[in-house]
Amino acid sequence: MPPGTAVRVSHLSRAFSNGAGIHDICLEALDQSVTAVIGPNGAGKTVLFSVIAGLCPADEGDVEVTDDRTVAYCPDVPQFESWLTATEIVETSLALSGACGGISVPEALDQCGLARVAERRVADFSRGMLQRLGIAAALVLDPGVLILDEPNSALDPVGRADVRRLIQEQKQHRSILLSSHLLSEVEQLADHVVVISEGRVISQGTTADLLTSGREPSWTLRFLHPCEPGEQARLTTRLSQAFPSGSFTTPTRTTCLVRFPSLEMGTALLPQVMEQVDVPMLEVTLTGRDLDASFAHLVTGQEF
Repeated sequence: MPPGTAVRVSHLSRAFSNGAGIHDICLEALDQSVTAVIGPNGAGKTVLFSVIAGLCPADEGDVEVTDDRTVAYCPDVPQFESWLTATEIVETSLALSGACGGISVPEALDQCGLARVAERRVADFSRGMLQRLGIAAALVLDPGVLILDEPNSALDPVGRADVRRLIQEQKQHRSILLSSHLLSEVEQLADHVVVISEGRVISQGTTADLLTSGREPSWTLRFLHPCEPGEQARLTTRLSQAFPSGSFTTPTRTTCLVRFPSLEMGTALLPQVMEQVDVPMLEVTLTGRDLDASFAHLVTGQEF
């Protein structure tokens, strides 16, 4: 495998009798990076993670993990014996794995915000606390590859921020694969994003790649003063002259939407176009450039 590759998945397939599963999945996850796998419910994200973690056999294809590093998997809803304490659960995880544990049990609990409840039985833990406990039980193994299935799904905003910081810290030491329906979190965390639908990869690349995948970036120009009808016509003429390589909607009294073939071209030429148009602007905003809109476009083919 190329230097820096932690995991390589090659033509991986796992089918079930109802037709669900994954089909011909190919991806790579790098060291010291976050690879996010996103897709609709039932797309096959959990199946993929289970196969990579060795919890579910593949029908076809290969999973290569460099240097025989430990792979730790934290499911969406971790299940624990209710009479155990948080400390006992993390200790059990370490003992069952046989790993040396580069992170101590108290340290793993503290990093996941559970130090204060370390000796409490988990019977009365909230779902969010159980989720963080699952991450602690995985971290204590000091894995080379850490798989987090929906790590933020049950957390409040403060808890999500804590987990986000934890992931950003941990990626300095290991490769992290995660899934999430909170695409704003993915946009902040992921170095590489893989989009799957109906068990197949439909797109992958950096977050920046996916934000403009198959879509012309657009900007909304909001005028400082409303345009009179005559001024709208003159503005349309000036836009036509200024936009040889772009497109625009007919201006309303207060706004106009302009598009360029690429983000790079728009970023370079938009200031020149605005100068030629010579209309005072209140604001200029990049429209629809978020992972939610790009994801919806990739999966459905529609603009949102």
